[in-house]
Amino acid sequence: MMLNDLESKAATGEAFTRSEAERVLACTDLVSVGTLGELARRARHGDVVTFAQVLIVDSHQAPSELGGASEVRITTKPASLAEACAQAREVSDAAGGRTVTGFSMTDLLELADGDHLRLAEIAGQLRDAGLTGVAFLPVDRFDEPAELVRAVLHGGLLVPRATVDRAGTAGERLACILRVAALQEDTGALQAFDPLPRFDEPESPSTGYDDVRTIAVARLVCANVRSIQVDWALYGPKLAQVAIAYGADDIDNVSAIDTLGLGQRRSPATDIARQITAAFATPVARNARFEHLS
Repeated sequence: MMLNDLESKAATGEAFTRSEAERVLACTDLVSVGTLGELARRARHGDVVTFAQVLIVDSHQAPSELGGASEVRITTKPASLAEACAQAREVSDAAGGRTVTGFSMTDLLELADGDHLRLAEIAGQLRDAGLTGVAFLPVDRFDEPAELVRAVLHGGLLVPRATVDRAGTAGERLACILRVAALQEDTGALQAFDPLPRFDEPESPSTGYDDVRTIAVARLVCANVRSIQVDWALYGPKLAQVAIAYGADDIDNVSAIDTLGLGQRRSPATDIARQITAAFATPVARNARFEHLS
Protein backbone atom coordinates (compact mmCIF):
# COMPACT_ATOMS: atom_id res chain seq x y z
CA MET A 1 0.00 0.00 0.00
CA MET A 2 1.70 3.17 -1.21
CA LEU A 3 1.23 6.62 0.25
CA ASN A 4 2.49 8.78 -2.62
CA ASP A 5 -0.73 10.78 -2.77
CA LEU A 6 -0.05 12.10 0.76
CA GLU A 7 3.46 13.38 0.12
CA SER A 8 2.49 16.88 -1.00
CA LYS A 9 0.43 17.36 2.17
CA ALA A 10 3.27 16.12 4.37
CA ALA A 11 5.69 18.50 2.64
CA THR A 12 3.52 21.49 3.59
CA GLY A 13 3.48 20.52 7.28
CA GLU A 14 -0.32 20.42 7.30
CA ALA A 15 -1.86 18.18 9.96
CA PHE A 16 -3.09 14.77 8.82
CA THR A 17 -6.64 13.65 9.55
CA ARG A 18 -7.53 10.57 11.55
CA SER A 19 -8.31 8.58 8.39
CA GLU A 20 -4.99 9.57 6.81
CA ALA A 21 -3.18 8.64 10.00
CA GLU A 22 -4.87 5.23 10.01
CA ARG A 23 -3.62 4.66 6.46
CA VAL A 24 -0.06 5.42 7.54
CA LEU A 25 -0.26 3.16 10.59
CA ALA A 26 -1.59 0.31 8.46
CA CYS A 27 1.00 0.75 5.71
CA THR A 28 3.49 -2.11 5.36
CA ASP A 29 5.77 -0.07 3.10
CA LEU A 30 8.08 1.52 5.66
CA VAL A 31 9.89 3.50 2.98
CA SER A 32 6.65 5.31 2.14
CA VAL A 33 5.96 5.89 5.85
CA GLY A 34 9.45 7.28 6.38
CA THR A 35 9.17 9.57 3.40
CA LEU A 36 6.06 11.19 4.84
CA GLY A 37 7.56 11.59 8.30
CA GLU A 38 10.79 13.08 7.01
CA LEU A 39 8.95 15.48 4.69
CA ALA A 40 6.90 16.74 7.63
CA ARG A 41 10.00 17.06 9.84
CA ARG A 42 11.89 19.03 7.23
CA ALA A 43 8.89 21.28 6.62
CA ARG A 44 9.02 22.24 10.28
CA HIS A 45 12.72 22.11 11.19
CA GLY A 46 14.81 21.85 8.05
CA ASP A 47 17.79 19.63 8.81
CA VAL A 48 18.09 20.61 12.52
CA VAL A 49 17.65 17.90 15.17
CA THR A 50 17.93 19.03 18.78
CA PHE A 51 19.06 17.07 21.81
CA ALA A 52 19.08 17.58 25.56
CA GLN A 53 21.43 16.20 28.17
CA VAL A 54 19.35 15.37 31.23
CA LEU A 55 20.49 14.45 34.71
CA ILE A 56 17.94 12.04 36.20
CA VAL A 57 17.33 12.19 39.94
CA ASP A 58 15.70 8.88 40.82
CA SER A 59 16.42 8.87 44.55
CA HIS A 60 15.84 11.32 47.37
CA GLN A 61 19.45 12.49 47.34
CA ALA A 62 20.41 15.72 45.59
CA PRO A 63 22.86 15.29 42.70
CA SER A 64 26.53 15.69 43.54
CA GLU A 65 27.66 15.93 39.91
CA LEU A 66 25.90 17.76 37.08
CA GLY A 67 28.11 16.96 34.11
CA GLY A 68 26.80 18.44 30.87
CA ALA A 69 23.18 18.62 32.03
CA SER A 70 20.95 21.36 30.68
CA GLU A 71 18.04 19.93 32.68
CA VAL A 72 17.76 18.13 36.00
CA ARG A 73 14.72 15.84 36.10
CA ILE A 74 13.22 14.33 39.26
CA THR A 75 11.59 10.98 38.52
CA THR A 76 10.70 9.75 42.01
CA LYS A 77 7.10 9.41 43.19
CA PRO A 78 6.53 11.71 46.18
CA ALA A 79 4.73 10.29 49.20
CA SER A 80 3.42 13.72 50.19
CA LEU A 81 3.42 17.33 49.06
CA ALA A 82 5.87 18.20 51.81
CA GLU A 83 8.25 15.53 50.51
CA ALA A 84 7.87 16.74 46.92
CA CYS A 85 8.57 20.36 47.88
CA ALA A 86 11.56 19.38 50.00
CA GLN A 87 13.05 17.37 47.15
CA ALA A 88 12.38 20.11 44.59
CA ARG A 89 14.07 22.64 46.87
CA GLU A 90 17.08 20.44 47.54
CA VAL A 91 17.58 19.54 43.88
CA SER A 92 17.07 23.14 42.76
CA ASP A 93 19.72 24.32 45.22
CA ALA A 94 22.15 21.75 43.82
CA ALA A 95 21.30 22.36 40.15
CA GLY A 96 23.52 25.39 39.70
CA GLY A 97 20.93 27.41 37.82
CA ARG A 98 19.90 24.57 35.53
CA THR A 99 16.19 24.06 34.91
CA VAL A 100 14.62 21.52 37.25
CA THR A 101 11.58 19.51 36.15
CA GLY A 102 9.96 16.77 38.12
CA PHE A 103 7.25 14.24 38.83
CA SER A 104 4.41 12.83 36.77
CA MET A 105 1.06 14.54 36.40
CA THR A 106 -0.55 11.33 37.69
CA ASP A 107 1.40 11.60 40.96
CA LEU A 108 0.60 15.28 41.41
CA LEU A 109 -3.09 14.64 40.78
CA GLU A 110 -2.98 11.89 43.40
CA LEU A 111 -1.49 14.35 45.90
CA ALA A 112 -4.38 16.68 45.05
CA ASP A 113 -6.95 13.90 45.59
CA GLY A 114 -8.20 14.54 42.07
CA ASP A 115 -9.11 18.16 42.83
CA HIS A 116 -8.07 20.55 40.04
CA LEU A 117 -8.06 23.61 42.31
CA ARG A 118 -5.83 21.78 44.76
CA LEU A 119 -3.61 20.73 41.84
CA ALA A 120 -3.07 24.40 40.96
CA GLU A 121 -2.12 25.12 44.60
CA ILE A 122 0.34 22.20 44.58
CA ALA A 123 1.89 23.48 41.37
CA GLY A 124 2.36 26.89 42.97
CA GLN A 125 4.09 25.43 46.00
CA LEU A 126 6.38 23.33 43.82
CA ARG A 127 7.21 26.40 41.74
CA ASP A 128 8.11 28.29 44.90
CA ALA A 129 10.34 25.35 45.88
CA GLY A 130 12.33 25.71 42.64
CA LEU A 131 10.56 23.44 40.17
CA THR A 132 10.09 24.81 36.63
CA GLY A 133 7.88 22.21 35.03
CA VAL A 134 6.19 18.82 35.23
CA ALA A 135 8.44 16.07 33.87
CA PHE A 136 5.79 13.64 32.57
CA LEU A 137 2.28 14.12 31.20
CA PRO A 138 1.18 10.58 30.30
CA VAL A 139 -1.75 11.26 27.98
CA ASP A 140 -2.83 7.62 28.00
CA ARG A 141 -3.76 8.04 31.67
CA PHE A 142 -6.24 10.87 31.08
CA ASP A 143 -9.14 11.10 28.65
CA GLU A 144 -9.23 14.90 28.91
CA PRO A 145 -5.88 16.25 30.13
CA ALA A 146 -6.53 19.89 29.18
CA GLU A 147 -8.06 20.84 32.55
CA LEU A 148 -5.10 19.34 34.37
CA VAL A 149 -2.66 21.24 32.21
CA ARG A 150 -4.53 24.49 32.74
CA ALA A 151 -4.50 23.95 36.50
CA VAL A 152 -0.75 23.38 36.57
CA LEU A 153 -0.12 26.37 34.30
CA HIS A 154 -2.26 28.48 36.60
CA GLY A 155 -0.05 27.41 39.48
CA GLY A 156 3.02 28.62 37.60
CA LEU A 157 4.58 25.39 36.34
CA LEU A 158 5.30 24.58 32.71
CA VAL A 159 4.06 21.41 31.01
CA PRO A 160 6.70 21.24 28.30
CA ARG A 161 6.02 17.78 26.91
CA ALA A 162 3.45 15.05 26.62
CA THR A 163 4.44 11.44 27.16
CA VAL A 164 2.88 7.98 27.03
CA ASP A 165 3.14 5.40 29.80
CA ARG A 166 1.64 2.34 28.11
CA ALA A 167 0.05 2.04 24.67
CA GLY A 168 0.55 -1.23 22.87
CA THR A 169 -1.84 -1.46 19.95
CA ALA A 170 -1.93 0.78 16.91
CA GLY A 171 -5.38 1.99 17.99
CA GLU A 172 -4.16 2.92 21.46
CA ARG A 173 -1.19 4.78 20.04
CA LEU A 174 -3.32 6.70 17.57
CA ALA A 175 -5.73 7.65 20.36
CA CYS A 176 -2.81 9.16 22.31
CA ILE A 177 -1.56 11.04 19.26
CA LEU A 178 -4.98 12.52 18.53
CA ARG A 179 -5.36 13.44 22.21
CA VAL A 180 -2.08 15.37 22.13
CA ALA A 181 -3.07 17.28 19.00
CA ALA A 182 -6.36 18.24 20.66
CA LEU A 183 -4.61 19.16 23.92
CA GLN A 184 -2.20 21.46 22.12
CA GLU A 185 -5.05 23.06 20.19
CA ASP A 186 -6.80 23.69 23.50
CA THR A 187 -3.88 24.89 25.65
CA GLY A 188 -0.83 25.64 23.50
CA ALA A 189 1.29 24.45 26.43
CA LEU A 190 3.42 21.77 24.82
CA GLN A 191 6.85 22.08 23.30
CA ALA A 192 7.26 18.38 22.55
CA PHE A 193 5.57 14.99 22.40
CA ASP A 194 7.31 11.67 23.03
CA PRO A 195 4.84 9.17 21.52
CA LEU A 196 6.70 5.94 22.35
CA PRO A 197 5.60 4.16 25.55
CA ARG A 198 7.86 4.50 28.57
CA PHE A 199 6.83 1.04 29.79
CA ASP A 200 6.50 -1.94 27.46
CA GLU A 201 3.63 -4.41 27.78
CA PRO A 202 5.15 -7.86 28.54
CA GLU A 203 2.31 -9.70 26.81
CA SER A 204 2.45 -7.53 23.66
CA PRO A 205 5.83 -5.81 23.38
CA SER A 206 6.17 -3.24 20.64
CA THR A 207 8.40 -3.78 17.64
CA GLY A 208 10.66 -1.41 15.77
CA TYR A 209 8.10 -1.39 12.97
CA ASP A 210 5.40 -0.20 15.38
CA ASP A 211 7.70 2.44 16.81
CA VAL A 212 8.78 4.08 13.56
CA ARG A 213 5.19 4.18 12.30
CA THR A 214 4.18 5.79 15.59
CA ILE A 215 6.90 8.44 15.24
CA ALA A 216 5.82 9.25 11.70
CA VAL A 217 2.12 9.49 12.55
CA ALA A 218 2.83 11.67 15.60
CA ARG A 219 4.75 14.10 13.40
CA LEU A 220 2.06 14.07 10.70
CA VAL A 221 -0.92 14.51 13.04
CA CYS A 222 0.59 16.81 15.68
CA ALA A 223 1.56 19.60 13.32
CA ASN A 224 0.78 22.06 16.12
CA VAL A 225 3.41 20.56 18.45
CA ARG A 226 6.91 21.87 17.92
CA SER A 227 8.92 18.69 18.43
CA ILE A 228 8.48 14.93 18.25
CA GLN A 229 11.07 13.31 20.44
CA VAL A 230 12.61 9.96 21.30
CA ASP A 231 14.06 9.05 24.69
CA TRP A 232 17.72 8.16 24.12
CA ALA A 233 18.11 6.30 27.41
CA LEU A 234 14.98 4.18 26.89
CA TYR A 235 15.22 3.41 23.19
CA GLY A 236 18.92 3.60 22.47
CA PRO A 237 21.00 5.04 19.64
CA LYS A 238 19.82 2.71 16.88
CA LEU A 239 16.13 3.51 17.13
CA ALA A 240 16.79 7.16 17.93
CA GLN A 241 18.83 7.51 14.76
CA VAL A 242 16.28 5.69 12.62
CA ALA A 243 13.47 7.75 14.17
CA ILE A 244 14.98 10.90 12.67
CA ALA A 245 14.29 9.47 9.23
CA TYR A 246 10.65 8.97 10.27
CA GLY A 247 9.98 12.45 11.60
CA ALA A 248 11.60 12.80 15.03
CA ASP A 249 13.45 16.09 15.47
CA ASP A 250 14.47 15.90 19.13
CA ILE A 251 16.47 13.36 21.13
CA ASP A 252 15.62 13.61 24.81
CA ASN A 253 17.31 12.26 27.93
CA VAL A 254 20.88 11.99 26.66
CA SER A 255 23.14 11.19 29.60
CA ALA A 256 24.68 14.22 31.27
CA ILE A 257 27.61 12.26 32.68
CA ASP A 258 30.19 10.01 31.03
CA THR A 259 29.72 7.01 33.30
CA LEU A 260 32.09 4.86 31.22
CA GLY A 261 35.02 7.28 31.41
CA LEU A 262 35.57 7.21 27.67
CA GLY A 263 36.94 10.74 27.45
CA GLN A 264 35.97 13.84 25.50
CA ARG A 265 36.01 12.15 22.09
CA ARG A 266 33.39 9.64 23.26
CA SER A 267 31.43 11.82 25.67
CA PRO A 268 27.60 11.61 25.59
CA ALA A 269 27.36 15.00 23.83
CA THR A 270 29.92 14.00 21.21
CA ASP A 271 28.27 10.64 20.71
CA ILE A 272 24.76 12.02 20.18
CA ALA A 273 26.07 14.69 17.82
CA ARG A 274 27.80 11.98 15.81
CA GLN A 275 24.63 9.87 15.67
CA ILE A 276 22.49 12.79 14.50
CA THR A 277 25.06 13.76 11.86
CA ALA A 278 25.09 10.18 10.61
CA ALA A 279 21.34 10.53 10.07
CA PHE A 280 22.05 13.45 7.69
CA ALA A 281 20.88 16.10 10.15
CA THR A 282 22.48 18.98 12.02
CA PRO A 283 22.76 18.46 15.80
CA VAL A 284 21.89 21.39 18.07
CA ALA A 285 21.92 21.22 21.87
CA ARG A 286 18.91 22.67 23.69
CA ASN A 287 17.78 23.36 27.22
CA ALA A 288 14.57 22.33 29.01
CA ARG A 289 12.78 25.36 27.60
CA PHE A 290 13.67 24.15 24.09
CA GLU A 291 15.98 27.10 23.51
CA HIS A 292 18.99 26.34 21.33
CA LEU A 293 22.33 26.43 23.15
CA SER A 294 24.53 26.68 20.06
